[in-house]
Amino acid sequence: MELNKLYLQKKFEEYYSRVRLRMPRHFRNREFAFVPLEMLPDFVMFRHLSFQSAEEFRNYVLTRVPAHIYFSSAYYKKPDETRMEDKEWLGADLIFDIDADHLPVKATSFDAALSYAKRELKKLITVLKVDFGIKEMDVYFSGGRGYHVHVFDENFTSLGSPERREIVDYLLLNSPKVLDGKTLVNSNAAVRILSYMTRKLEENPDISKDLKVSAQDLRRSRLTKRTIRAIEKFIPKAEKMLRVYIDAPVTADVKRLIRMPDSLHGKTGLKVTEVEDLDSFNPLRDAVVFGEDEVWIRITGKGRVRLGNFDERITPGRVKVPEYVAIFLICRGMAVYEG
Repeated sequence: MELNKLYLQKKFEEYYSRVRLRMPRHFRNREFAFVPLEMLPDFVMFRHLSFQSAEEFRNYVLTRVPAHIYFSSAYYKKPDETRMEDKEWLGADLIFDIDADHLPVKATSFDAALSYAKRELKKLITVLKVDFGIKEMDVYFSGGRGYHVHVFDENFTSLGSPERREIVDYLLLNSPKVLDGKTLVNSNAAVRILSYMTRKLEENPDISKDLKVSAQDLRRSRLTKRTIRAIEKFIPKAEKMLRVYIDAPVTADVKRLIRMPDSLHGKTGLKVTEVEDLDSFNPLRDAVVFGEDEVWIRITGKGRVRLGNFDERITPGRVKVPEYVAIFLICRGMAVYEG
């Protein structure tokens, strides 16, 4: 295990020596946190740190080679205070986390998990643009099993936790009650479901024929029994299509720590990578930062590994693999470095 740690420290330090991480906007007002590689396998976080320059930050990273780097979504007047109440909160970015572990579909492989997460991310981005009018957002592959979306719009940075929980409820369709007797409920969930149903009825005559109602029937002040039955029948389909499975606590928290862009994820060795074109982005190719030089490892697990140019089934035993594959497997606890 010690050899694993020394190897990862060496490779992570090489990466941070050749790459200058982009500091987040208003970084002087943010809290930073680090999990040093030397402390692994214990997950020990050093937090309540702040930096006045990119060079100061870089020197810290190279001195305490981290397995993980985080910064706060919040802006503080005094970010280095150790008591949260002393930091003097100024606002916070609106953050969304799509994590494969929080999706209703359980993936059987790492690449399948990322595929499911990407599909959910597309739904999220559409809702943020269409329903919330958010034009600018930064999207990042987390380096693990999902994606992060950062919204810096000043219309949202001042929101407190209650308001952010309303956004969560809207996306997750919490309490999706649509009908109260023959009356439509005036709630975010009901509005989303009825708007979606109306659009589908207008777009597809077959749906209207199947449900025996028209879009105009939904607009009546008093609904008929037939319209009510149609709505009840359509709700499960609408929920399935509209619900966006975000990690709710991340969005509701106004003091959340989030992974720093361009940093390495200590459980995969992959880079937290900005996604510029979602359709063409492939995290198992575009987030790989280590080289092709082959090293010896002893594999302790089994399965299929698709990463970079590597696509093979692995079984326990001593093998030679490209260093980016070795680092990935070591970080995931599936291999031991042997030189």
